[in-house]
Amino acid sequence: MAIGGLGISLAGFAGLIAAFDRGPKARTPTSSWRIRNIVAGGFLITFSGFSVIATHSLTGGDVDLTISIVGSLLAALLLARGYVSTRPGPEWPSSRGRFIAMAFISVDVAIYLVAALTAELGLLQLGFLIQLSDPVSIFFNTVREVASSSPAS
Repeated sequence: MAIGGLGISLAGFAGLIAAFDRGPKARTPTSSWRIRNIVAGGFLITFSGFSVIATHSLTGGDVDLTISIVGSLLAALLLARGYVSTRPGPEWPSSRGRFIAMAFISVDVAIYLVAALTAELGLLQLGFLIQLSDPVSIFFNTVREVASSSPAS
């Protein structure tokens, strides 16, 4: 449940990023991508966190089956989202940044798949923590850029 609540909080950070922009005319492909991906990442985390509880109830309380189902589902969803969000384009001015994002997504997908195969709760939880790093890093990088471009007081 806590992971689900964190996801909603992270999605709310997209509003702050929109406020950092100087209006729709000044919005760049990168800032538009950031807003979309913080919201998408936050909601994915929210639904992922809450899906564990629903799946646990649907499986009659079978923890191993719950971990296998949720791990498989999250690996597939994260792989699809990663494919869409890391395609080359103007929102990726640096191929290094794109490569790092793809590496994090690949590691998280692998962790979810191993969790699904082994029914290891700790790996599922680790996957959630790594999944949180995506919207958090987007927000952190935006704040860093805004702070570095602001005039000193």
